[in-house]
Amino acid sequence: GLGADANRIVDALKEFDPTWAPSTSSTEVQRPMAAPSKARVLGVDDFLPVEEVRKKPLLEMTRCGSTLPANQPEFVNKRWLTETGTAINNLVDKVDDDATGQRVSPSALIGCSRAGKTRALREIGLELRQKYNRPVVYVSFNDATTYQLEEAASSSPLDSLLARIAYAIAKPEVLAGERLHDDEGLLSFTTNRTCLVEWLKRSNDCVLLIDEINNLVNSAMPAIRKDPVAFFLRDNFISTAGRGWVCTTHVTDALTVFDSIGGNPSGRVFLRHSLPVVESEEDLKKLVYEGRRLTVHPAYYGLSPGLIMTSLDKGYELDRKWELALEKLSEKERSFLFGETLLDLFNPNATAASFRPSFELLSRCVYAMPESPVVQRAWPPVALGFVLSRCGAPMLSEPIAERGEDLLVALRDAPTRGGRAWEIAVTLALTLRLEALRCRPSSSKLLNDLDVQLPGESHRTVTIFPSGL
Repeated sequence: GLGADANRIVDALKEFDPTWAPSTSSTEVQRPMAAPSKARVLGVDDFLPVEEVRKKPLLEMTRCGSTLPANQPEFVNKRWLTETGTAINNLVDKVDDDATGQRVSPSALIGCSRAGKTRALREIGLELRQKYNRPVVYVSFNDATTYQLEEAASSSPLDSLLARIAYAIAKPEVLAGERLHDDEGLLSFTTNRTCLVEWLKRSNDCVLLIDEINNLVNSAMPAIRKDPVAFFLRDNFISTAGRGWVCTTHVTDALTVFDSIGGNPSGRVFLRHSLPVVESEEDLKKLVYEGRRLTVHPAYYGLSPGLIMTSLDKGYELDRKWELALEKLSEKERSFLFGETLLDLFNPNATAASFRPSFELLSRCVYAMPESPVVQRAWPPVALGFVLSRCGAPMLSEPIAERGEDLLVALRDAPTRGGRAWEIAVTLALTLRLEALRCRPSSSKLLNDLDVQLPGESHRTVTIFPSGL
């Protein structure tokens, strides 16, 4: 009865300690015996004054003693940053209303790997600092302070969170360049809840940013493990005026930490913000222009700045299916498809006729994987968005109803933490729209009302805008 995710945790713990076995009790999962802790206990006097925390670079809060990365490219989509920063700041001064039952919402950025969640979170932190003068504490369960198996086996989830907050706000001379973990993967520093609460009382406000909270808590975790985390965040960063909490996660089940505290429904709902996408030609040029030459990356990666930059900086290859499809087009045709057509994304006067040549090219983008003789179409997200938003009838020849049924089965069986589930969810949404077009090509209202909630894009619907998914 532990569930698939919990069973994977069990397997990992058994690998770490073959003698370990889960408890038969339904209230707690036993952990392997850990070596005696050598962590230094930090107190209030070891923490920076709040005014100094306001000035500390966010990346230094997770990278003490290490070389900081070079300056990142300019953040695109300032509109998104302004609107999202304003929405989050407006929540900071609110408190729970017991009379009406209204609860303050924490904020979450949800998306697949490399979708730009971490960069967006840091930019929100800078916006809150610079525009609203809020003290911001940034912690991460990834990157330089990754949540490790040895730590999970020796520390409670709350201890791990408290240690990262203490590490982020500790004085440089206290840390002395040490990492969060020692050579054995155990925490080098720790603190207690009382010390951090005392430090928080020294300021009227504070916003906590948590990157990759899904590495710390999930729905399969017993309440006795995750409830203390929920209580701490609720009491100190949500229901208290002047406090705020924003997190990122790959999966939505990490947000269930507040679903039921102590067995009682909390009534608290996460405010799920969409991730930024490229919305203008100017932003696109900042990312992919070399002179005036565009690449295929923006189209394939759905205009997500994070995915585009990762693919360009680290040389990630496009999906093999898409590469096979591109091989069918000439260099001139590819240049047209990913040059002029891509720029028309941002042309408010573009019409269906503007995209007709692109549709014809896309209709020729077919592939057959070596292990399957079945020929399928391979359109990147943005290009398929063109088709769905501009055409008045479906352009796929396969029986859409049968395809939809296959996708539903695949979505049901997909690993909850794998990228395949994301791909299937998006494809299913697009297939549903095509089916609607086939059944009622003249009914635009049906398409506008058709709502499919996608992972990490809870504010987006199946209606495909020219700006992409």
